Amino acid sequence: MISVKSVNAFVVLAQSHSFAEASQKLHISQPALSTAIKKMEEQLGGALFSRSTRTLKLTTEGATFLPVAKRLLADWENALDDVKQLFRLEKGLLTISCMPSFAEGKLPFLLSSFGYAQPKIGIRVLDVVMELVIKNVLNDRADIGFIFEPEETDLITFHPLFDDEFIVVMPPEHALSNMKQIAIDDILEYPFVSMNRGSSTRKWIDEKLATRGTKLRISAEASQFSTIGNLVYSGMGIAIVPSMVEQQMRAKGCVSSKVRGLDIIKRVGMISAKNRALSSAAQAFIENMKI
Repeated sequence: MISVKSVNAFVVLAQSHSFAEASQKLHISQPALSTAIKKMEEQLGGALFSRSTRTLKLTTEGATFLPVAKRLLADWENALDDVKQLFRLEKGLLTISCMPSFAEGKLPFLLSSFGYAQPKIGIRVLDVVMELVIKNVLNDRADIGFIFEPEETDLITFHPLFDDEFIVVMPPEHALSNMKQIAIDDILEYPFVSMNRGSSTRKWIDEKLATRGTKLRISAEASQFSTIGNLVYSGMGIAIVPSMVEQQMRAKGCVSSKVRGLDIIKRVGMISAKNRALSSAAQAFIENMKI
């Protein structure tokens, strides 16, 4: 295998008048340079320099290879510089996968803080259901992810951030909005706007109500909390959502309340793959989060 060091020696020698001059530029002995060039010629299968005269001269093959060798060295230097810039956080891409509730609630603040600190790092967000967040992190499609605490952690590391208690949201003129304290039996009288089946949020709500022998009366389903907020405000129904999207629901005109007896509290945190080191951009993001 021809090394970058050998290619560099060839280029320096080709641009010099003698082995003595080239060896001086390379800070190696003439015998060492001669050996390196001979080994390179053996690996390529022919002579790069004509040794029939005292004048150092490239063969036809050597002259053809010279611009290629220069380009190889330039590409190598550019590649090294790119990696150095990644480590210095002068360029790079941070990909974050997170569930929609986190993308709606907490992520914008974290991203704005990080973007201000590291303006040269590109950011890509993949907001998908919790199960796909885990797959994205394990398949190297995302550096890190934000989800509710998973049941299985054999392949991922979970860093808890906070506990989230689920709440109910409703239109501002809804009958429940006048109640000082809302119980779980109170909300079951009304139609619901819910997350689609298959989402963890829907699963936990269904499981909670199943223990009571009841279930929601669904009037509409959606895959994004922003859509759920719009549907609730329009009067399609009420909704049970994580409290981390409460601010976004209020911004849409909805009102919110805790529900006595609902008792759905889940830990939220960051995940990373156990078998993969984090990129410099991901490490900087985590440091900026101060977790």
